[in-house]
Amino acid sequence: MITTACNTFKTAMSIVFVLFLLALSSCKKDNTTPGNNPTPKDTTLKVSSLSNTTLHYGDTLIIKGSNFSATAISNTVTINGVVATLQSAIATELKVIVPAVGAVNGEVKIKTGNQTVSGGNITYVPDVFVAGSQDNGAGPLATYWKNGIAVKLSTGESALSSVFINGNDVYAAGWERTNNLQLANYWKNGTKTTLGTGASAANSISVNGNGVHVGGWEIINGFDLPRYWKNGAGITVNVNDPIISQIVTGNGSCTGICISNNNVYAVGSYRNSQGRFSPWEFTNGTIPANTIPNNDKHCFANAVFVSGSDKYVAGNQNNATTGLAMATIWKNGTAQALTEGIASLGVATAVVVVGNDVYVAGYEQEDYYHVGPTFAKCWKNGVAVKLSTTSSGATGIAVFGNDVYVSGWENNGSYNVAKYWKNGVPVNLGNAVLNSSGNAIVVR
Repeated sequence: MITTACNTFKTAMSIVFVLFLLALSSCKKDNTTPGNNPTPKDTTLKVSSLSNTTLHYGDTLIIKGSNFSATAISNTVTINGVVATLQSAIATELKVIVPAVGAVNGEVKIKTGNQTVSGGNITYVPDVFVAGSQDNGAGPLATYWKNGIAVKLSTGESALSSVFINGNDVYAAGWERTNNLQLANYWKNGTKTTLGTGASAANSISVNGNGVHVGGWEIINGFDLPRYWKNGAGITVNVNDPIISQIVTGNGSCTGICISNNNVYAVGSYRNSQGRFSPWEFTNGTIPANTIPNNDKHCFANAVFVSGSDKYVAGNQNNATTGLAMATIWKNGTAQALTEGIASLGVATAVVVVGNDVYVAGYEQEDYYHVGPTFAKCWKNGVAVKLSTTSSGATGIAVFGNDVYVSGWENNGSYNVAKYWKNGVPVNLGNAVLNSSGNAIVVR
């Protein structure tokens, strides 16, 4: 009996021990249940907010989100496809400087590593620059307006004919009277560079990298000659005269400069061997320049624009019968008259091309024989839009998105007032009780 009891006791203890081991094993399994595993980190690139959705060039845009790189160069931010300059970066915030977006709307995109995310759309408000002059009661002063705010570049008699924006730099070209001598100048952010040594003026300016290209005229040995300055060094433009198959240096001016694909295009006019003015053009400063085909009457080239492989020149040529100027556009040397020159006098002053659309600014004296007023006009694909019903003139043109901007002036009954028209709606710039003029426009 004792042996049986002992065996029974041993068996019971064995069962208890096995149950203990099973319980211990069960506890260990419970300690490694999925609920106790760490949650995987979310590395998805996300944008939660933009600090502002209405922006100008140069504004700081703050983008908040997650999983940006704290290494600035590892993030790329574009607005309407234009790369923005990154100011700073942390994992939850990027600060960028708004570039020239080139459109009134743009999508913000952020790329970090191999991930790209949209931050939404912004409205871009462009800056409008108009160059010209504002009279101070004693004479005109070189002035440009940025978004309607006047910036005077000179305290002496002077005027601006052209403006060019290169990043944060504002270039303006024109003239200033010094010691009673009018001299060609350009200003970079208000600092003047004098170009001419004889009586002269600058008509057009364009910048390509470190190259500053200016066109104008200068009196040399008693003749006012077309001049082209590159980084301050000037050359006289002589021209191949097809009438006599010789190179001619004649009175005239360089009136338009355009840069496209690192090529510099310039146009102007010269007095040919027959005593008439003819238009000329050159590329990258190569002279002698070539005469633009014309009707062998007085013809002037005032502006140039290059779109793809096509070159457009705006100016005027006299009607062969009446001798009255007709606003004219040349496309690759083929002329199209925008005004008839029968009873009117027309001049094209500026041209810009967007896609398949050709925009031209200028003016027309509709009733020449009764000495009627000139009217500011712009043409889209040859169709005229009259910008004013009073004496006025259009001098420059720019297109931004679907908006057309035209610079010029309009007489208020007593004075000419600088202004620009946006889609035909006038915006006054100059002082209403002193003469002023808007002579060129850039929209950024």
